[in-house]
Amino acid sequence: MILSRGIAILMVKPLERRRYSGQSFEDRQAERRARLIKAAALVAGRHGLEGTSVAAICAEAGLTARYFYESFPGREAIFVEAYRAVQDELLARMQAAHAGGDTTKRALTGFFRAIQSSPGVARVFLIDLDDHGGAMRMASFDGARKLSKAFGLKATHPLMLAGIVGAVVDIAKRWIESDFSEAVEKVVEIALPFTKVK
Repeated sequence: MILSRGIAILMVKPLERRRYSGQSFEDRQAERRARLIKAAALVAGRHGLEGTSVAAICAEAGLTARYFYESFPGREAIFVEAYRAVQDELLARMQAAHAGGDTTKRALTGFFRAIQSSPGVARVFLIDLDDHGGAMRMASFDGARKLSKAFGLKATHPLMLAGIVGAVVDIAKRWIESDFSEAVEKVVEIALPFTKVK
């Protein structure tokens, strides 16, 4: 307590957020955010982006809408983060692929195998994505840049890189829409020549 001109001023420490089960507030918040992002990808994979409501995401994550809005201003924001999470998982699986041959062939094999193993999520984040703008399209441009690096593309002009990645992604879209009518190895063989363009 400090006295100032005869007035008592009580110095109050800012409230510290309570620890719960050994976790800090920030850790709990980060864990809830990660659960919501994973739930958004799963629900969108089943119902598409348009069929994915905040309520459905919260139900999948086992959280209330209060926690959703603690982390995200709305659906587009969580879809952007879900897209990035799916992209990161896809890139990790591409790096872990053991297909033999050159780096590009291994990366393509990992790319198509990952798509085949999660077709619902792949459909949403490769096909449905075309209908969205703003931050989601910016995230897709960033994803294309990462894919071009993962494929080890030789081209250097940004438009050429965009065309090559676009061709590979379009092959993936058609393959998904055909219900995976071709074997992964055949799809890799079809896509591989596009990646060799300089």
